[in-house]
Amino acid sequence: MNSKFLKIAFTTVFAIPFGLVSSDSIMASGISSGFEQNQAEEYLLSCGGGGGGGGGGGGVASKKARKAKQAKAKAMFKQRKGIPLTDEEKALLAE
Repeated sequence: MNSKFLKIAFTTVFAIPFGLVSSDSIMASGISSGFEQNQAEEYLLSCGGGGGGGGGGGGVASKKARKAKQAKAKAMFKQRKGIPLTDEEKALLAE
């Protein structure tokens, strides 16, 4: 048999149908990504939106409490490392 004939036969039997199937899957991948995008948007909507800051925890008292907690953590870190503490940090650790 001729190798050129085998190449042509292989191309017609396997490569052409495979090309048609793979080109359809490439077109379908765009459809599936659009579907995934829609599902993600629906999920965000069902969970209360996709941003906007959320509610709760934005008051003045909570901000002061958070800053005090951070200051105490910083003072404890300095104490563990052996770094000299200021009078305010000593007072925080004494509480």
